[in-house]
Amino acid sequence: MARSARSLEIDGEGGFWAVVGFGASLVVGLVLRPLRSSAGLENVVVVYVIVVALTAAFGGRAAGLASSLSAALAYTWFFTTPYETLQIDSAEQVATVVLLFAAGLLASLGGRATRRAQVEAREEADVLAVLNAVSLAAARGGIKADLVAVDALHELLDARAVQVVRDGPEGDLVVARAGQVDGELDLDSLPHLDEEGRIPSGHRRAVGGTLVLPAQGAVVDLVRRGHRIGSLVIVPAEDRPILRSTRLAIAAVAHTLANAR
Repeated sequence: MARSARSLEIDGEGGFWAVVGFGASLVVGLVLRPLRSSAGLENVVVVYVIVVALTAAFGGRAAGLASSLSAALAYTWFFTTPYETLQIDSAEQVATVVLLFAAGLLASLGGRATRRAQVEAREEADVLAVLNAVSLAAARGGIKADLVAVDALHELLDARAVQVVRDGPEGDLVVARAGQVDGELDLDSLPHLDEEGRIPSGHRRAVGGTLVLPAQGAVVDLVRRGHRIGSLVIVPAEDRPILRSTRLAIAAVAHTLANAR
C-alpha cells in the first residue's frame, strides 16, 4: 500500500536511514575502540544517542528505533567486557546498554512528535489560506467560488477528486471538478459529513491516531435556508489522515458555497 506524502513527511524514509544508523554505529565503535580505556564510556554513550537522534530526525520513527537497536548492539560489541562479543559480564554494563537503548528510543519518538507537530501546523496554515480564498471568491459572486474551492481542497487534501454539484432543473449537475474518478458517483450512497465536518459513525477509521475520510468518498450538502441546493464531494487519497480543523474547514467551505449565489 502506497504511503501518503503526509505520512512520509512524518515518518520519513525509514529503511534508508536505518541502514545509515547501523553504519554510523559501526563507525563510532571502530573509531572510538582504541580510546575505550581513556575516553570515558559515558561520552561514548552520548555519541551513540546523538547518532540515534540524528537518524530519527531525518528518517523518522522506524529509522530511530532501528538505530537504537544498532547503537545498543554496537556498544555491547565494542565497549562492554568481554570485548567483541554480545555477552556482558556485569550488571552495571547491562544497565548502561539498557539505558542507551531507552535514550535512543525516546529520542526517536520525540523526533516523530516534532515532525508531526510541524506538519499539522503547516496544514492548519494552509486551511486558513483555503478559507480565505474561497470567501473572497464567494464575495465576488458567480461560479468562480466553486472553481476556487475544488482546486484549493484538491491540493490541500491531496485528494483523488473534489466536485461541487448544484441542484438544477433536471437534477444534480457537476459545476466544478478537480481530479478524476472512475464513473459517476452515487451521492446518496456516500457518507455525509455534518455541518461541523464530523464523520458519521460506522465510517470512522484512524491512521496513525488521526481520522481519515471514507475511502469511497464523502459528501457535505450545500444548504441554504434549510433547503439542499447542492453538494461538496470529496474522494480522498487512500489513508490520508485529516485533522479536526481540516474537517471543520471542509464544512465551512460548503456553507460558504451554499450562500455564494
